[in-house]
Amino acid sequence: MAGINEDLDELLGQATALALQRSLLPDRLPQVTGVDLAARYMPGHAFGVGGDWYDVFQLPSGWLGVVIGDVSGHGLASAVVMGRVRSALRAYALICDDPAEALTLLNRKVHAFEAGSLTTALYVMVSPSRDRALLSSAGHLRPILAAPGAPARLADIPVDPPLGVARPVRARRTTTLPLPPGELLFCYTDGLVERRGEVIDTGLRRLVDIVKADTAESVCATVMADAAAELPTDDVAVLAVRRHPATPYGNIGPPSC
Repeated sequence: MAGINEDLDELLGQATALALQRSLLPDRLPQVTGVDLAARYMPGHAFGVGGDWYDVFQLPSGWLGVVIGDVSGHGLASAVVMGRVRSALRAYALICDDPAEALTLLNRKVHAFEAGSLTTALYVMVSPSRDRALLSSAGHLRPILAAPGAPARLADIPVDPPLGVARPVRARRTTTLPLPPGELLFCYTDGLVERRGEVIDTGLRRLVDIVKADTAESVCATVMADAAAELPTDDVAVLAVRRHPATPYGNIGPPSC
């Protein structure tokens, strides 16, 4: 009887964590001029719900905030921390015009108030003209870029320490990348590319081969269908942003910090 009760408690905890996580992920992504967006989330086959999340929000200045991240651990505790981290980053995004600055503030918050938690995050700001993106990674895997008529590739950006560590030796960095018409930016969490018994580079190469400069919805659907066939042990989140082939939008400056 005790074993049955423990199993029921575990199932209830997983169900509660999944319900919380679903409530914190966007019900639908915003309709944004100049880009199309798509995202997916899938619990892990072995560990169930974890701390993966994605977020998209429009800033008052016209810039578009795009976030994907992963809180260490699994279950309800990770989902709760994920919710707090997500909300904090949204707040910092309102006052910072540089993704690295926002992640620096978020690192202080996580280090001070989320003891024992380690979080990776990629924060991207897409310009109102949709022709460039500012990217900063806090321990998160580099996104994939796919341009029409060209092979997909990993974005050439530095990866700084995760969130929750003591003050880094060097300042966090932001990289500016062009977004030509039709280019797709694909973000993902490590559960998508990690497989038992293989190095992560193998999973990254497999993913780069799958991602194409197609619609955001089509790419996310294709990638997640491939992931579901592999039964990943960890949870998986993906988020794709594709600039429309033609963007009738003017330039607007970034928000002031």
